[in-house]
Order: sequence, then structure tokens, then C-alpha cells
Amino acid sequence: MVAGTERGGLAPADRLLLALLIVAIIGVPTLVFPTSLRIFVIPQVVLLWTVAVAVLLVGFHRIVVTGRLERGPVVVSVASVAFLTALAVTSFLSSQTWVALTGLTVRGAGAITYGLCVGLLHAVFRLGRRRSLEPLVQAFVIAHVAVVSYALLQAYGLDPLSWVVGLGTHDAQVFSTLGNPNFSAGFVALTLPLLVWVPFGSTRGPVVKVGSGAVIGASVVALAYLGAFQGYVAAFVALGVLANWALQGCRSNRPVAVLVALPVAAVVGGLPILFDDPGVGLLLGVMALLAGCARLAIGLDRPVPALDDGDRKGNGSGRLWLGATLSVGVVSGIFLFRRILDGVESGLSNRLEYWRVALSVFKTSPIVGTGLEAYPNYFTAHRSIERAVSLETSHADSPHSVLLGILSGGGVILAIAYVGILLVVGYYGVQAVRRSEAESRLFFGAVLAAWLGYQIQASVSIDVPGLISTQWVLGGVLLAGGVRESLPVLELPLSRRLVGNGQRVVGAGLLVVFLLALVPLSAPLRADMAAYRGQEARNERNPGLAGEEFQKAVNLQPRNSAYLERLADLHEKNQMHEIAFEERQEIARLKPGNAFAAVQVARAAIRMNRLEVAGQWYEEAVRLDPHGAGVLVEAAGFFALTGSEERASQLLATFEALGTVSMSADGTNAERWQIVSEIYDHLGYTEASKHASLCAVPGQAGC
Repeated sequence: MVAGTERGGLAPADRLLLALLIVAIIGVPTLVFPTSLRIFVIPQVVLLWTVAVAVLLVGFHRIVVTGRLERGPVVVSVASVAFLTALAVTSFLSSQTWVALTGLTVRGAGAITYGLCVGLLHAVFRLGRRRSLEPLVQAFVIAHVAVVSYALLQAYGLDPLSWVVGLGTHDAQVFSTLGNPNFSAGFVALTLPLLVWVPFGSTRGPVVKVGSGAVIGASVVALAYLGAFQGYVAAFVALGVLANWALQGCRSNRPVAVLVALPVAAVVGGLPILFDDPGVGLLLGVMALLAGCARLAIGLDRPVPALDDGDRKGNGSGRLWLGATLSVGVVSGIFLFRRILDGVESGLSNRLEYWRVALSVFKTSPIVGTGLEAYPNYFTAHRSIERAVSLETSHADSPHSVLLGILSGGGVILAIAYVGILLVVGYYGVQAVRRSEAESRLFFGAVLAAWLGYQIQASVSIDVPGLISTQWVLGGVLLAGGVRESLPVLELPLSRRLVGNGQRVVGAGLLVVFLLALVPLSAPLRADMAAYRGQEARNERNPGLAGEEFQKAVNLQPRNSAYLERLADLHEKNQMHEIAFEERQEIARLKPGNAFAAVQVARAAIRMNRLEVAGQWYEEAVRLDPHGAGVLVEAAGFFALTGSEERASQLLATFEALGTVSMSADGTNAERWQIVSEIYDHLGYTEASKHASLCAVPGQAGC
């Protein structure tokens, strides 16, 4: 597709590299590990890290044994170095360096993950200089089929696994292998252009093409069940692949091709919007319809003669493809607008709040940010009063926008570097489509569409392990197609080519390095498995074993507060208050912006009669969550009982100023008004107590 496979002794290394990339493409978004606490995120990010490290070591082996390094285009190298440097600087300047580096307390989208993804970008690019990258696209299609198949099993009540809601799973019935309908829909949508390319552009056999056509129908039905609006929008990019196929140059029967593509476009663009529960009958119907379209497309496809520059300028197929894609985007945006407002109004409003908080966090440190994945520890301090009152206990661990997450986490330094590398990849992606011939143009058009689909879904979603690496692998394919000129080769000081035993010694040494690296790479998964066993032991009322397993998890991941929280809960239940207090303080240190962690320390201090310490932590909790009704009321009650009448009155006044009556979605503010009434009684404020008691009944005048 791009270049022929290099011959000689290094071909096995290329095959190994290709196999590792395929493992990452298929394995990361589909790996499910039910015997870990976080069933999806931790196993998938560990697999991504492990395979990426292996890929980099294989690339290093090639450089060492040949003594030669092919330099990339200057603009690619500069963009990559700038991004990696920004990742390092912003992470080490963060107050939460470990979180910024690993991201393991949230979704794993830390500096390490992004750095390894840059390595994947370059590995794919250089591999594409030597051989076809079509197997990587086929791997994406296989992963797509796996995610769709599991979603449909869940949709039709055929899930072979039993899930416990809240234990690493989403509350929705259909969430597939990424553990969340939004993430799974995003993956299905962004890889849909690659699936569409198989029957409408690839050189695969008739059986594969017809089968792929049927799978397109199944994929669209799965999107309807997943019900995520970013999936609907991103899926429209696949229509550009159809337009590219139908309008390709030198096609004599273009009107017929357009008619064949129209039913596919109608299903992709309309079915997820019109149907929430398509049913088995509709599933089989659209699969049969699209399989028929794929069969007709086979008859329309024929070898397209190579075009010279003059012909390429004359037929304008690239401009037609771009124009058709943009037109479809505009029409789809208008068509989707009402659906988005009607169907996902609450989700959109939530995202607007998340984005506002991200910008507020960004303003506190605009140059270097607060650290990737540190967003959760700033959410309560920056959320709006309306959000705090109506959804006090509903927190967010991400801005739900990759770019805004990078902006708030890494400041303008990281954001500029990230946008820069995207612009470079996008430029070469367009060049790959423009400069390619016949089937290659269809191939790179599909890859570019998928890469653009990622950007669309990422604008309103999160970089989870199953999604984060996709744009970088696809970007490597685009670079391989867009960079056609020969590149300079750097001869290393020890440039004599290693052969025989020399290669084996280097390979053995790198294998030892990889095996040693497996210890820290697997630590997050081993810790998560230990925490899962601890949770199971606790459910079975075996506190001794539960404590041992939770302690193992803490020892493996001492900076991950999630495991220490479970251990502290267990110690408190067993009346081991001194140990629990120390653990609560450590948790608050690990989560410096988390108001609930501060409240937990205050409660632990009260149990030990350390009232002065408790007061300090309540003040910290109020600082971190200044509009949280629960925090204000609990702190006011503490200060009232410990003789700090003035401070209690101030906190109660702040609570009343929130206007909390009848605004809480779960009704908890009515209960808090009753507690406020009791606090006023304790302070001797009779009239205020009566007023608060009235406000405990929603709808009372004057409240």
C-alpha cells in the first residue's frame, strides 16, 4: 500500500513489530478483566503500556543492530520533541506529579501514556516506510467487530457475564468492552470509516466485502443501543468514505455508484437517530440491505488507471470528497441538533459545566497547568453554585473534552504542543489522500476519516485506554502515506552492522530489560487484583483476609488512594481508629483538592477526640467545597457543638445564601434544613430554628 516490505535479516523484526501493534489495536479496547477492581481501565492501560514498551524496544533493537537511524521530517520531529518536553515539564511542575505522570487515579491518560503513544506514532510511521500498513487497519476492523458484537449481546439479553453495577461497570445495560456506552460508542464511530472501506474501497475478496457490509448494519444498530450522541456525530465521518468511493476518478458509472452508496449512507446517518431500540428484526433487515449494497459495489469496482498530475487536477476527486464530507457534516449537524437537544440535554448541560470548570482550573495555572488527570481534585472548588446545590454529590473526574483536559492539565505549553502535532499529522494525512493512486487513495481517505472521527468524539469525551492510542496509530499510518520523500539517515558512531551473535546478544539484553520492566508495568494490575480479592473477602465477612489483600494493593501502588480508602474503611469498622486516622490523613494528602477526603479526616479525628485537628480539617473541606451544602452543614454542626458559635453562624449563613430549598435532585437539602434547625436550637436561635424547620418542607414561602 505504501511501500514494499524490506528484504533481509530484519524482516522477522518487522513481523514482530507488526504483531505487537496488532495486539495493542485489538487487545486494548476489548480486554475485560472481571477479577480486578476496575475491570476495564486498569487492565487496558497496563496492556497498552506493556505493548508500547515492547514496540519501542523492538525499534531500539533495529537501530542498534543496523547502526542507522532514519530521521523523520523536521516538522514531525520538532512537534514530537515539543510535545514530549511539554509533557515532562508540566508533569514535574505539578503538585501531583505521580498522578500527572500515570493518570492511574482516573483513566490512565497521564504523561507516560501520551509519551508511549508518541512512540507508537513513530513506530507505525517508520514501519509504513518499509511495508504495507493495511494489516493494522484490518486489526482496527476486528476490534470494531468485537466491541459491536458484545454491545449487541448485551442489548438482546445474551451477555454471558454477570456484572455488578458500580464495580467497574457503567449503570447502563449496554456498555460493551470499554465499560461505558459513551466510550464504546466513540470507538465504534471512529473506526466505522475503516469498516466501510472494506466493502467500498479495499481489494478484499467478495465474501469479506459482503460480510463487512452486513457488519456495517450491525454497527449502526449497536450505536443506537449505546445511545451516545458523540457516537452519532462521529459516525457521520464514515459517509466521507462512501463519497470518496462513489465519486472516485475514472468511474464511468458514477451515478449508479452513488445510488448504491445512498442506502448505506441513509442507514449510517438515520438509524441511530430514529431508533432507540431497533430490535432483532430491524438488525437483520439492515444487515441484509447493506450486504446487498456491498455485493453491488463489487460489480462496480474495477481497476482504475493510474493518473498523472494533469488528470488528477482535472478530475478533482479529492476536492469532491472533501466537499461531500463537509456538506454531509453541515447537513448532519442541522439534522442532529434537535435530537441532541431532546435526547441528551442533561448530558450536554453536564458537559458545559465540566468545560466551564476546566477553564476555571486553567486560569489558576495558565502556563503549565495543574497536571494531567488532576482535574477531580479541583472540581468542587471551581464548580458553580447551581451545580453544587442541585447535584452536590455528583462529581466529575474529567472535563469530558480531551483538548480542554490537556489545557487545564498542561496549560498553554502542553496545549500548543498538542495542537501542533495534530496539525502536522492532519497536514500529512491530507497529503496522503491527495498524492495516492486509485485504491490507495480510498485507503488513506478511510484512515483520515477515522482520525477525524477521533477528534470529533474526543471533543466531548475522555481519553480512556481503549481510545487514546487510536489517533496515534492512525496518525502513524497517515504520516507513512503523506511523507513520500527520502529521508536523511543518521549513521551512529558504532555504525558497523551487527550480525549473528551480535544481534542475538543485543536481543537477549533487550529481552531482559523488557522482563524487568514488566514488574513496574504490571504493578497497577496486580494491585487492582489484590483490591478485588480484598473486596470479595470483605463481602464474605473475612476481615483478616480483606486487610491482607488491601495492604498488598497499597504496597504495590502506595500513591493510589483508592486502595488506602478501602483499608481505612476496614480499620474503622474494626475500631482501629488510630491507624484509620493516619490513613485518612495520607488519603487527604494524596487527594489535596478533595473535600470529602478532608471531611473523612475530620470525622476520624473526632472519633479520637482530637477536636482541634478536626476543626482544621473541616475548615479545609469548606475551602475545597465552598458551595457544598453537606460540607457547610456538617462543619457548622461541629463548630456549634465545640463552642465556636460565631464560626457556626457564618457557615449557616453561607448555607442559607445558597438558596438550597427544593433544588437538590435527591431531596437531601430538605433533610439538611432539618439539621440546620437543630443546630439553631442548640445555639439558642429560636426564630432561625423555626424558619429552618419550615424550609425543611419544600415549597414553603420565604425559603
